[in-house]
Amino acid sequence: MNFQIIRYEEIDSTNSEAWRLIDRHASANTVIIAKRQTKGRGQRGNSWQSDLGGLFMSVILQPNLAASQANQITLWTAWGIAKALNETGANVKLKWLNDLLIDRRKLGGILTETRIEADKIRYAVVGIGINWTNEVPDGAIALGELPTTLSSMDELIEVVLLGVEMGQTQSDRKGMTSLLAEYLEMLSDKNVRKTINGRELQGQIIDIRPTGELVVRWEGNSSDAIYQPQTFSVGY
Repeated sequence: MNFQIIRYEEIDSTNSEAWRLIDRHASANTVIIAKRQTKGRGQRGNSWQSDLGGLFMSVILQPNLAASQANQITLWTAWGIAKALNETGANVKLKWLNDLLIDRRKLGGILTETRIEADKIRYAVVGIGINWTNEVPDGAIALGELPTTLSSMDELIEVVLLGVEMGQTQSDRKGMTSLLAEYLEMLSDKNVRKTINGRELQGQIIDIRPTGELVVRWEGNSSDAIYQPQTFSVGY
């Protein structure tokens, strides 16, 4: 993939800038990178802490996918980035659907936004945030502190873009099922908990569907439960 990289010192949000560039006819594979974001966004409307030293990136894609398959983009991106980073000596695991973890601590996250026309994805913007040398909140971890072969932000950018390309190529050529088994094995933890009416349920993740749904087998239940990413958060 021929990536065109546009860099900013500071911006509100790389995803927001990607959409502005799309409205000005930016091409697919345009990459927006900022040293700092003032209004970084995460999943479910959360803000993404965007201090200096972190990687804040958005990639414009035009995947050939139906609107119902939008979650595949996050799945293949997470899978590809984790595999690429692990080649540098990192031990990256995944948390469904969009988080990158090391030692059960958050390394980064992915926010995919789409524009739909006639039930097809016209554009996708994949926002990627990874802790590099920035200060991180409790429960997080920075890759720059760890023994890897990476020595600079530019090397990190190169590896992350390689991961995006690897994920999309694998999905395009061999289909999502070709990487989902490995995605499942890369989960940091397959055990999940959920509290319903004051009762805590224990279960296990047994599958992830090609369209992104999580399949959980709860203890004491005879049938498996299926959850959409927007309605369920893995509690571990």
